[in-house]
Amino acid sequence: MTEMQWDGHPRTACFIFPEASGHINSSLALSERLAKKGWKVHYLSALVMKECIENTGATFDDERVAAPELCEGGLGYFAAYERLKEEICPGAKAWEGRAHTENLFLLMKLPGTIEWLKSKKPSVVVYCPIWNRIGQVSARVLGIPHVGIVTIAGFGGFHTILASFLEPEGATFDDFKRLYHSSESNQAAIDSLCSEPYNLDCSLFEEGTPLYYFGLEPPFGRTLGKHTLVTTIASLRDRLCDSLEEEDKLYMENGGSQLHYIGPMLGGDGMKRAATHKSAFTEEERKVLIAQSERAHRRRSELHPKKQEDLVGLVKNAKSKGRRIVMVCLGTVVTSDRAAFGWHGTGSGESITGKELVQSVINGVIDGLSPFSDQSIQSSVKADQTDSPLLICACGQQPDALDDIILPPNSIARASVPQVDILRCMDSTDLFVHHGGQNSTMEGGSCGIPMIVCPTFSDQPVNAAKLVKLKVALSIARPTTSGPLAVEAYRAEVAKSVSSIIDQQEEFAAAALELKREIARGGGEEAAEEIILQAIKDGV
Repeated sequence: MTEMQWDGHPRTACFIFPEASGHINSSLALSERLAKKGWKVHYLSALVMKECIENTGATFDDERVAAPELCEGGLGYFAAYERLKEEICPGAKAWEGRAHTENLFLLMKLPGTIEWLKSKKPSVVVYCPIWNRIGQVSARVLGIPHVGIVTIAGFGGFHTILASFLEPEGATFDDFKRLYHSSESNQAAIDSLCSEPYNLDCSLFEEGTPLYYFGLEPPFGRTLGKHTLVTTIASLRDRLCDSLEEEDKLYMENGGSQLHYIGPMLGGDGMKRAATHKSAFTEEERKVLIAQSERAHRRRSELHPKKQEDLVGLVKNAKSKGRRIVMVCLGTVVTSDRAAFGWHGTGSGESITGKELVQSVINGVIDGLSPFSDQSIQSSVKADQTDSPLLICACGQQPDALDDIILPPNSIARASVPQVDILRCMDSTDLFVHHGGQNSTMEGGSCGIPMIVCPTFSDQPVNAAKLVKLKVALSIARPTTSGPLAVEAYRAEVAKSVSSIIDQQEEFAAAALELKREIARGGGEEAAEEIILQAIKDGV
């Protein structure tokens, strides 16, 4: 492919990120840093991300403007893809749909994305390689330097993650590979991408799509630019080779990309981050929300408080009195509407539902903290005056999030909380209970806090195992059976883990502080800025 000679505006960046909180949040910290240094930052993303994007100082454009026909009826990219899949291959399984339509979807987004980039004239494109390959492809067509932000711990464990999606649907890598190469709709899309006016190199599409990338040498190697940011540190990466030097050589020789392990990008105090959200509420759910809003709540159980509150200030006050802080945040997927991995799903096979998992974790934490709490306190106000632990729970947007949960006075439950800002107030005497997502794993580690990990799918079990090996966390595997007995057993395991962490506080605290020091050496968004500048110098 012959790239165009691109003449972008200096200190102008275009960010292309999905409707996925775990993938966009790291980019927000980089956007905030660049904007404060006088850069013009423009985002193409989902409408639900508008507020947190503009809070960084960036401008926001709705992703639908780049593909109005594809998004007809007001659909966002995720919903538009599902509609396209049903049109091309009705009733297909997820992996079959990706084989038939992923590159067609890419092709349909490409003209509008190119026009959007032309209107902004950036000197660099920053994108999510997993969900937004359109960032790489459109930048290559125009000859713009591009940098991916990878929000998993590198690609060494990617094929294990992919297998966890394929196996429950009875498929293998070879099944996907065969269908990918034989699908007429896919091959027609690739032919169009590699012909006028785009003239992309066919090798870019030989080894699958980012979500179902079956290439091994190395994984994702041809989906990246010359520089790629990875939001972990080298020692915590999912290893592809025995040594980092071997991996670097593999990516440079086969993919032409250098992976930079920079650790988490957290942003400044008070930076808004994307949180959990529901794609839609049913009429019955709306009635529940209305009923909740009309009910007199105590502070601790009001998921959507009407008045602005200062949770961070409340945490700081509790710490000033020597109280232990325990925060429960289980991510945005398990509390979402996603069929397999969301609120009513059971993950990759038989298990308890997302709702049962979240509620079992919260109840288990309450049980585990019970011996350390003043049981005579009956109001949340009086609880603030005791030395009982302060429990903060992020429960998600589901209307029935608090069903079957009796919150004690020393607790607060909200749909979402400012997780990073609260973690920054916590220390090694506290406890962070989370799902093992890449962001939560690195955020908790960067603050030196002992953890309990309750993984649900994807890379989360791998992240949990790494934290356990470092002796900064305990992990409770998702049950492989369903029903009340499985729920009760899981709840009991959580309670046992809480007690164990508290009983062995000194050992877990020492390991957590060592991890904090190691993560700090990664550089975060400061290192990312330097890499962005180098990428612009190096070109496409």
